Amino acid sequence: MGNTHKKYLLKAHSLAYHSFGKTFPNPSVGCLIVKNKKIISKAVTASAGRPHAEEIALKKAGSKSLGATMYVTLEPCHHQSLNGSCTNQIIRSGIKKIYIAKVDPDPRTNMKSINEFKKNNIVTIVGITDQKTSFLNRFFFESLKNNRPFIKVKMAVSKDEKIARSDYSSKWISNVQSRAFAHKLRFKSQAILTTAKTIMKDNPRFTVRKNNLIIKYLPVIIIDNFLKIPLRSKLLKNISNNRIIIFTSRKNKKYFILKKLGCEIHLLKQNISNELSLKVIMRKILLLNINDILVEAGGILFTKLLSKKLIDELHIFEAPFEIGKSGKPMIIGKKFNDLKIKEITKKNFGNDVYRHFLIK
Repeated sequence: MGNTHKKYLLKAHSLAYHSFGKTFPNPSVGCLIVKNKKIISKAVTASAGRPHAEEIALKKAGSKSLGATMYVTLEPCHHQSLNGSCTNQIIRSGIKKIYIAKVDPDPRTNMKSINEFKKNNIVTIVGITDQKTSFLNRFFFESLKNNRPFIKVKMAVSKDEKIARSDYSSKWISNVQSRAFAHKLRFKSQAILTTAKTIMKDNPRFTVRKNNLIIKYLPVIIIDNFLKIPLRSKLLKNISNNRIIIFTSRKNKKYFILKKLGCEIHLLKQNISNELSLKVIMRKILLLNINDILVEAGGILFTKLLSKKLIDELHIFEAPFEIGKSGKPMIIGKKFNDLKIKEITKKNFGNDVYRHFLIK
Protein backbone atom coordinates (compact mmCIF):
# COMPACT_ATOMS: atom_id res chain seq x y z
CA MET A 1 0.00 0.00 0.00
CA GLY A 2 2.96 2.28 0.70
CA ASN A 3 3.94 2.27 -2.98
CA THR A 4 0.41 3.39 -3.91
CA HIS A 5 0.64 6.44 -1.65
CA LYS A 6 4.11 7.27 -2.98
CA LYS A 7 2.77 6.97 -6.53
CA TYR A 8 0.08 9.57 -5.82
CA LEU A 9 2.60 11.88 -4.15
CA LEU A 10 4.89 11.58 -7.18
CA LYS A 11 1.97 12.59 -9.41
CA ALA A 12 1.50 15.65 -7.21
CA HIS A 13 5.23 16.42 -7.50
CA SER A 14 4.95 16.18 -11.29
CA LEU A 15 2.20 18.83 -11.25
CA ALA A 16 4.40 21.10 -9.14
CA TYR A 17 7.42 20.57 -11.40
CA HIS A 18 5.57 21.51 -14.58
CA SER A 19 4.26 24.73 -13.03
CA PHE A 20 7.57 25.83 -11.55
CA GLY A 21 8.42 29.40 -12.55
CA LYS A 22 4.79 30.56 -12.56
CA THR A 23 4.05 30.75 -8.82
CA PHE A 24 6.63 33.21 -7.46
CA PRO A 25 7.06 34.30 -4.72
CA ASN A 26 5.30 31.18 -3.46
CA PRO A 27 6.58 27.64 -3.88
CA SER A 28 5.06 25.47 -6.59
CA VAL A 29 2.86 22.90 -4.82
CA GLY A 30 0.94 19.99 -6.31
CA CYS A 31 -2.18 18.43 -4.80
CA LEU A 32 -4.32 15.36 -5.54
CA ILE A 33 -7.57 14.23 -3.94
CA VAL A 34 -8.22 10.50 -4.21
CA LYS A 35 -11.36 8.52 -3.36
CA ASN A 36 -12.07 4.84 -3.94
CA LYS A 37 -8.68 4.52 -5.67
CA LYS A 38 -9.57 7.20 -8.23
CA ILE A 39 -8.19 10.72 -8.60
CA ILE A 40 -11.23 12.97 -8.24
CA SER A 41 -9.35 16.28 -8.30
CA LYS A 42 -5.88 17.67 -8.95
CA ALA A 43 -4.40 21.15 -8.83
CA VAL A 44 -1.22 23.18 -8.59
CA THR A 45 -0.50 26.58 -7.07
CA ALA A 46 -2.01 29.30 -9.25
CA SER A 47 0.04 31.97 -11.04
CA ALA A 48 1.56 34.55 -8.69
CA GLY A 49 1.09 32.12 -5.81
CA ARG A 50 -2.67 32.35 -5.13
CA PRO A 51 -4.95 30.52 -4.71
CA HIS A 52 -3.02 27.60 -3.25
CA ALA A 53 -3.17 24.13 -4.79
CA GLU A 54 -5.26 22.67 -1.95
CA GLU A 55 -7.92 25.37 -2.25
CA ILE A 56 -8.23 24.83 -6.02
CA ALA A 57 -8.37 21.02 -5.64
CA LEU A 58 -11.06 21.22 -2.95
CA LYS A 59 -13.15 23.59 -5.05
CA LYS A 60 -12.94 21.19 -8.02
CA ALA A 61 -13.88 18.18 -5.88
CA GLY A 62 -16.77 19.84 -4.06
CA SER A 63 -18.77 17.47 -1.84
CA LYS A 64 -16.83 14.47 -3.20
CA SER A 65 -14.01 15.39 -0.78
CA LEU A 66 -15.99 13.88 2.11
CA GLY A 67 -14.08 10.80 3.25
CA ALA A 68 -11.34 11.22 0.61
CA THR A 69 -7.53 11.26 0.88
CA MET A 70 -5.41 14.28 -0.03
CA TYR A 71 -1.81 14.12 -1.30
CA VAL A 72 0.10 17.41 -1.18
CA THR A 73 3.76 18.27 -1.71
CA LEU A 74 4.03 20.84 1.11
CA GLU A 75 2.29 21.30 4.44
CA PRO A 76 -0.95 23.26 3.79
CA CYS A 77 -0.88 26.87 4.94
CA HIS A 78 -2.12 27.84 8.38
CA HIS A 79 -2.28 31.59 7.71
CA GLN A 80 -5.46 33.31 6.67
CA SER A 81 -6.59 33.89 3.09
CA LEU A 82 -9.85 34.96 1.44
CA ASN A 83 -11.59 31.66 2.21
CA GLY A 84 -9.69 30.89 5.40
CA SER A 85 -6.42 28.95 5.64
CA CYS A 86 -5.97 25.82 3.54
CA THR A 87 -5.92 23.93 6.83
CA ASN A 88 -9.39 25.13 7.77
CA GLN A 89 -10.71 24.44 4.28
CA ILE A 90 -9.36 20.87 4.41
CA ILE A 91 -10.93 20.25 7.82
CA ARG A 92 -14.29 21.64 6.64
CA SER A 93 -14.20 19.53 3.49
CA GLY A 94 -14.37 16.19 5.29
CA ILE A 95 -10.97 14.93 4.06
CA LYS A 96 -10.18 11.94 6.31
CA LYS A 97 -6.54 11.28 5.46
CA ILE A 98 -3.69 13.47 4.23
CA TYR A 99 -0.21 12.64 2.94
CA ILE A 100 2.17 15.62 3.16
CA ALA A 101 5.57 15.41 1.44
CA LYS A 102 7.31 18.10 3.50
CA VAL A 103 6.78 20.23 6.60
CA ASP A 104 6.61 23.95 5.77
CA PRO A 105 9.44 25.86 7.54
CA ASP A 106 7.47 29.13 7.25
CA PRO A 107 6.82 30.05 10.93
CA ARG A 108 3.23 31.00 10.07
CA THR A 109 2.56 27.34 9.23
CA ASN A 110 5.40 25.17 10.55
CA MET A 111 3.77 22.05 12.11
CA LYS A 112 0.66 24.08 13.04
CA SER A 113 -1.41 22.61 10.21
CA ILE A 114 -0.21 19.07 10.90
CA ASN A 115 -1.12 19.38 14.59
CA GLU A 116 -4.51 20.84 13.64
CA PHE A 117 -5.27 17.90 11.34
CA LYS A 118 -4.42 15.42 14.07
CA LYS A 119 -6.63 17.27 16.58
CA ASN A 120 -9.49 16.93 14.10
CA ASN A 121 -8.93 13.18 13.66
CA ILE A 122 -7.52 13.46 10.14
CA VAL A 123 -4.93 10.72 9.65
CA THR A 124 -1.73 12.60 8.77
CA ILE A 125 1.40 11.06 7.23
CA VAL A 126 4.42 13.29 6.61
CA GLY A 127 7.74 13.04 4.79
CA ILE A 128 7.56 10.19 2.27
CA THR A 129 8.97 12.33 -0.59
CA ASP A 130 10.23 15.42 1.25
CA GLN A 131 13.49 15.68 -0.76
CA LYS A 132 11.59 16.29 -4.00
CA THR A 133 9.80 19.31 -2.52
CA SER A 134 13.03 20.52 -0.91
CA PHE A 135 14.95 20.50 -4.17
CA LEU A 136 12.27 21.90 -6.48
CA ASN A 137 11.41 24.80 -4.16
CA ARG A 138 14.87 25.35 -2.74
CA PHE A 139 14.57 29.07 -3.55
CA PHE A 140 11.67 29.35 -1.08
CA PHE A 141 13.26 27.41 1.77
CA GLU A 142 16.69 29.02 1.39
CA SER A 143 15.27 32.54 1.24
CA LEU A 144 13.38 31.89 4.48
CA LYS A 145 16.50 30.52 6.14
CA ASN A 146 18.92 33.21 4.95
CA ASN A 147 16.58 36.22 5.01
CA ARG A 148 17.61 37.15 1.48
CA PRO A 149 16.64 36.02 -2.03
CA PHE A 150 17.89 32.72 -3.42
CA ILE A 151 20.70 33.76 -5.78
CA LYS A 152 21.69 31.93 -8.97
CA VAL A 153 24.49 33.08 -11.27
CA LYS A 154 24.46 32.27 -14.99
CA MET A 155 27.62 32.71 -17.03
CA ALA A 156 28.91 31.74 -20.46
CA VAL A 157 32.68 31.23 -20.37
CA SER A 158 35.48 30.18 -22.67
CA LYS A 159 37.65 27.14 -21.98
CA ASP A 160 40.18 29.44 -20.26
CA GLU A 161 37.50 30.96 -17.99
CA LYS A 162 37.00 34.25 -19.81
CA ILE A 163 33.61 35.89 -20.31
CA ALA A 164 34.54 38.37 -23.06
CA ARG A 165 37.38 39.66 -25.18
CA SER A 166 39.24 42.69 -23.86
CA ASP A 167 37.24 45.01 -26.13
CA TYR A 168 33.92 43.17 -25.42
CA SER A 169 33.64 42.31 -29.13
CA SER A 170 32.61 38.69 -28.40
CA LYS A 171 28.84 39.08 -28.16
CA TRP A 172 28.12 35.35 -27.98
CA ILE A 173 30.39 32.84 -26.26
CA SER A 174 27.81 30.07 -25.91
CA ASN A 175 26.06 28.45 -28.88
CA VAL A 176 22.40 28.52 -29.98
CA GLN A 177 21.42 25.41 -27.98
CA SER A 178 23.01 26.79 -24.80
CA ARG A 179 21.25 30.11 -25.23
CA ALA A 180 17.90 28.35 -25.69
CA PHE A 181 18.45 26.52 -22.41
CA ALA A 182 19.50 29.78 -20.75
CA HIS A 183 16.06 31.16 -21.60
CA LYS A 184 14.55 28.22 -19.73
CA LEU A 185 16.63 29.24 -16.70
CA ARG A 186 15.24 32.76 -17.02
CA PHE A 187 11.70 31.40 -17.26
CA LYS A 188 12.22 29.53 -13.99
CA SER A 189 13.48 32.65 -12.21
CA GLN A 190 11.52 35.44 -10.57
CA ALA A 191 13.82 38.34 -11.45
CA ILE A 192 17.14 39.19 -13.07
CA LEU A 193 19.91 41.07 -11.29
CA THR A 194 22.48 42.96 -13.34
CA THR A 195 24.66 46.06 -13.34
CA ALA A 196 24.72 49.34 -15.23
CA LYS A 197 28.05 48.24 -16.73
CA THR A 198 26.47 45.11 -18.26
CA ILE A 199 23.68 47.22 -19.77
CA MET A 200 26.20 49.68 -21.18
CA LYS A 201 28.38 46.94 -22.73
CA ASP A 202 25.72 44.47 -23.93
CA ASN A 203 22.46 46.47 -24.14
CA PRO A 204 20.41 43.36 -23.27
CA ARG A 205 16.61 43.05 -23.30
CA PHE A 206 16.53 40.34 -20.60
CA THR A 207 13.29 38.90 -21.95
CA VAL A 208 12.41 35.20 -21.98
CA ARG A 209 12.22 34.07 -25.59
CA LYS A 210 11.26 30.88 -27.37
CA ASN A 211 11.70 30.54 -31.13
CA ASN A 212 12.56 34.26 -31.18
CA LEU A 213 9.20 35.20 -29.64
CA ILE A 214 9.00 36.92 -26.26
CA ILE A 215 7.04 34.69 -23.87
CA LYS A 216 7.78 36.38 -20.55
CA TYR A 217 9.03 39.66 -19.11
CA LEU A 218 10.92 39.46 -15.83
CA PRO A 219 11.53 42.23 -13.32
CA VAL A 220 15.08 43.53 -13.87
CA ILE A 221 17.06 44.77 -10.87
CA ILE A 222 20.00 47.04 -11.69
CA ILE A 223 22.87 47.97 -9.39
CA ASP A 224 23.78 51.42 -10.66
CA ASN A 225 25.73 53.36 -8.04
CA PHE A 226 26.26 56.47 -10.21
CA LEU A 227 23.16 56.22 -12.47
CA LYS A 228 25.11 55.44 -15.61
CA ILE A 229 22.36 53.44 -17.32
CA PRO A 230 21.87 54.86 -20.85
CA LEU A 231 18.42 56.37 -21.33
CA ARG A 232 18.32 54.84 -24.82
CA SER A 233 18.93 51.27 -23.62
CA LYS A 234 16.60 48.52 -24.84
CA LEU A 235 15.42 47.87 -21.29
CA LEU A 236 14.07 51.39 -20.91
CA LYS A 237 12.44 51.31 -24.35
CA ASN A 238 10.35 48.32 -23.18
CA ILE A 239 9.58 49.70 -19.74
CA SER A 240 5.82 49.41 -20.26
CA ASN A 241 6.33 45.62 -20.16
CA ASN A 242 9.14 45.49 -17.61
CA ARG A 243 9.42 46.20 -13.92
CA ILE A 244 12.75 48.02 -13.63
CA ILE A 245 14.21 48.36 -10.11
CA ILE A 246 17.35 50.45 -9.67
CA PHE A 247 19.62 50.71 -6.62
CA THR A 248 21.75 53.85 -6.62
CA SER A 249 23.37 56.48 -4.43
CA ARG A 250 22.62 59.37 -6.81
CA LYS A 251 19.63 61.72 -6.79
CA ASN A 252 20.39 63.88 -9.80
CA LYS A 253 18.54 64.97 -12.95
CA LYS A 254 18.68 61.46 -14.42
CA TYR A 255 17.11 60.08 -11.22
CA PHE A 256 13.94 62.10 -11.88
CA ILE A 257 13.91 61.19 -15.60
CA LEU A 258 14.10 57.50 -14.72
CA LYS A 259 11.36 57.89 -12.11
CA LYS A 260 9.15 59.59 -14.69
CA LEU A 261 9.77 56.73 -17.13
CA GLY A 262 8.44 54.31 -14.50
CA CYS A 263 11.57 52.91 -12.86
CA GLU A 264 11.48 52.05 -9.17
CA ILE A 265 14.54 53.70 -7.66
CA HIS A 266 15.93 52.93 -4.22
CA LEU A 267 18.45 55.37 -2.78
CA LEU A 268 21.17 53.81 -0.64
CA LYS A 269 24.18 55.21 1.15
CA GLN A 270 27.59 54.19 -0.10
CA ASN A 271 29.77 52.08 2.17
CA ILE A 272 33.33 52.89 3.19
CA SER A 273 34.57 51.74 -0.25
CA ASN A 274 32.15 54.12 -2.04
CA GLU A 275 30.08 51.13 -3.16
CA LEU A 276 26.56 49.97 -2.46
CA SER A 277 26.28 47.20 0.12
CA LEU A 278 25.24 43.97 -1.61
CA LYS A 279 23.86 42.57 1.64
CA VAL A 280 21.65 45.64 2.11
CA ILE A 281 20.48 45.39 -1.52
CA MET A 282 19.53 41.73 -1.02
CA ARG A 283 17.51 42.52 2.11
CA LYS A 284 15.72 45.32 0.25
CA ILE A 285 14.95 43.00 -2.68
CA LEU A 286 13.39 40.46 -0.32
CA LEU A 287 11.18 43.22 1.10
CA LEU A 288 9.96 43.78 -2.48
CA ASN A 289 8.55 40.23 -2.37
CA ILE A 290 11.27 38.91 -4.67
CA ASN A 291 12.89 35.75 -3.33
CA ASP A 292 14.50 34.22 -6.41
CA ILE A 293 17.14 35.99 -8.52
CA LEU A 294 19.12 35.06 -11.62
CA VAL A 295 22.32 37.12 -11.85
CA GLU A 296 23.39 38.03 -15.38
CA ALA A 297 26.42 40.29 -15.14
CA GLY A 298 30.21 40.22 -15.35
CA GLY A 299 33.13 38.92 -13.35
CA ILE A 300 33.31 41.91 -11.01
CA LEU A 301 29.82 41.39 -9.56
CA PHE A 302 30.32 37.62 -9.53
CA THR A 303 33.53 38.02 -7.51
CA LYS A 304 31.90 40.41 -5.04
CA LEU A 305 28.90 38.13 -4.54
CA LEU A 306 31.24 35.20 -3.91
CA SER A 307 33.24 37.20 -1.37
CA LYS A 308 30.06 38.07 0.54
CA LYS A 309 28.77 34.47 0.37
CA LEU A 310 25.73 35.64 -1.57
CA ILE A 311 25.50 32.87 -4.18
CA ASP A 312 23.52 29.64 -3.88
CA GLU A 313 23.84 28.17 -7.38
CA LEU A 314 25.97 28.45 -10.49
CA HIS A 315 24.91 27.73 -14.06
CA ILE A 316 28.00 27.65 -16.27
CA PHE A 317 28.05 27.24 -20.06
CA GLU A 318 31.58 26.46 -21.23
CA ALA A 319 32.47 26.97 -24.89
CA PRO A 320 35.16 24.81 -26.56
CA PHE A 321 37.57 27.64 -27.39
CA GLU A 322 40.00 29.93 -25.55
CA ILE A 323 39.97 33.72 -25.58
CA GLY A 324 43.45 34.31 -24.18
CA LYS A 325 45.10 36.20 -21.35
CA SER A 326 43.76 39.59 -22.43
CA GLY A 327 40.15 38.42 -22.05
CA LYS A 328 37.85 39.43 -19.20
CA PRO A 329 37.98 36.81 -16.40
CA MET A 330 34.88 35.21 -14.89
CA ILE A 331 36.37 35.61 -11.38
CA ILE A 332 38.83 38.29 -10.33
CA GLY A 333 41.94 36.87 -8.67
CA LYS A 334 40.73 33.25 -8.52
CA LYS A 335 40.27 30.15 -10.62
CA PHE A 336 37.00 28.29 -10.89
CA ASN A 337 38.57 25.22 -9.28
CA ASP A 338 39.23 27.28 -6.13
CA LEU A 339 35.51 27.43 -5.38
CA LYS A 340 33.79 25.11 -2.92
CA ILE A 341 31.04 23.76 -5.13
CA LYS A 342 29.09 20.58 -5.78
CA GLU A 343 28.17 19.61 -9.33
CA ILE A 344 24.63 18.28 -9.64
CA THR A 345 24.03 18.37 -13.42
CA LYS A 346 26.22 18.14 -16.51
CA LYS A 347 24.92 18.27 -20.10
CA ASN A 348 26.28 18.84 -23.57
CA PHE A 349 24.67 21.40 -25.85
CA GLY A 350 26.48 20.78 -29.12
CA ASN A 351 30.13 21.53 -28.33
CA ASP A 352 29.24 23.53 -25.21
CA VAL A 353 29.27 21.93 -21.77
CA TYR A 354 26.60 23.04 -19.28
CA ARG A 355 27.22 22.45 -15.59
CA HIS A 356 24.93 23.20 -12.66
CA PHE A 357 26.58 23.64 -9.24
CA LEU A 358 25.44 24.21 -5.70
CA ILE A 359 27.67 26.44 -3.57
CA LYS A 360 28.81 24.58 -0.46
